[in-house]
Amino acid sequence: MRDLHPKYWLCLPIASFLICVAVGVISPTAYRQYIRKHEVGLVEHGTVVCAAAAVALGVMVWRRRRQFPAAWLAGWTMLITLGAFYFGGEECSWGQNYFKWATPESWSKINDQDETNLHNLSAAFDQLPRDLLTAAAAVGVVAPLALLRRRRRWDARTNRWAWLLPTTAVVPAALLAILVGIPQKLYGRYDDHGAAVRSWFSEMFLNGRHSELKECFLAMFIMIYLWSLLHRLRTMDTSLPAILDPAPPATASRGRSAGPTYRRTSAA
Repeated sequence: MRDLHPKYWLCLPIASFLICVAVGVISPTAYRQYIRKHEVGLVEHGTVVCAAAAVALGVMVWRRRRQFPAAWLAGWTMLITLGAFYFGGEECSWGQNYFKWATPESWSKINDQDETNLHNLSAAFDQLPRDLLTAAAAVGVVAPLALLRRRRRWDARTNRWAWLLPTTAVVPAALLAILVGIPQKLYGRYDDHGAAVRSWFSEMFLNGRHSELKECFLAMFIMIYLWSLLHRLRTMDTSLPAILDPAPPATASRGRSAGPTYRRTSAA
């Protein structure tokens, strides 16, 4: 059984972050207008794309649910898939950001940003899911590294933890989701830092501006977790023990044909 290739789980989050930093350093204005801008920025589009990909991957994992060693793991993956669906739907206000429909007047009165979503109604729909995802990202950083050696001894066909706990594939995205929020905590909540901080740094990480970037990496974390599950399910058959494989029949001798013989081969 093989996990995702590092060119996906390592390069995707790191390259995304470096591109954002490069644009921010070169032109904070361009970063604000094209990368971070609410509803139309590339970061917000990236969050929706990652969440949509996570939903598709979750459905494909569900179709292979009989390969799990425990039935409840199928329910677990479906719960994550539904969470990704909610995440992506809320991020684009369930399509309002793209199709530009008007918010009903009754809904506009109770929504902080005049949008057709739930997370602007109450902290229960916004801060609570965000905190739960941040905690999951922390587990996604610590657990794979702490259990790296032990995981190698787990038999994925019987061990439930091998599927429940994330692999090292999620570490870069999960770590970046946590790190982008640290500058805000170090410099204070939403204070005006003025000239004390470089403009690109402030534009990316301070005054609450890191939130869109954090959400993007959280969505990427979910996507890579489900992608890793699917890839391991697909390759699990190739890790089965050695099987009997028909060998070419032996050369007949003295007028009698030899019966078929077998040799042990390892699965490719």
